[in-house]
Amino acid sequence: MEYQVNISYQFKADSDNEANEKAKSYISQNLQVKAIKDGVYSPLEIASKCKNFRKAKKEHFCVFFLDTQNRILGKETVSIGTLNTSLIHPRECFRTAILKNSASVIFVHNHPSGGLEPSAEDLNVTKRLKDAGKLLGIEVLDHVIVTTDSHTSLKERHLL
Repeated sequence: MEYQVNISYQFKADSDNEANEKAKSYISQNLQVKAIKDGVYSPLEIASKCKNFRKAKKEHFCVFFLDTQNRILGKETVSIGTLNTSLIHPRECFRTAILKNSASVIFVHNHPSGGLEPSAEDLNVTKRLKDAGKLLGIEVLDHVIVTTDSHTSLKERHLL
């Protein structure tokens, strides 16, 4: 089970001691620890599940298969390409999604160069996959690009 603690609280204090006391007081009154649901909620969570190929020297293209509650049914690497390209076809991307009765998918691939900007080919492939998903009734929720230490979401950038 995974857990998460998020604290975002700003305040003013006249000394370090006062700041420490205010922080302790705030935390003791407001801290809640709860298990993270077994569902996908953000590109960061998806990126964290791709540790096995984030540092790879070749492009890896992966698909996460999700149910109607956005729980992961499975994950599959559908293509391993070269340094800066991989061959992607909707047939391979949606085959397992159909077999698993997936409601939606999230695509992820790495950029060995370390750049987070989606290429023109990334955008073209994403459009083809989104169109194919519409025909099949399988929603494409996002396409996430990962690097060794960062990620970007085409959905968050309004490119999906």
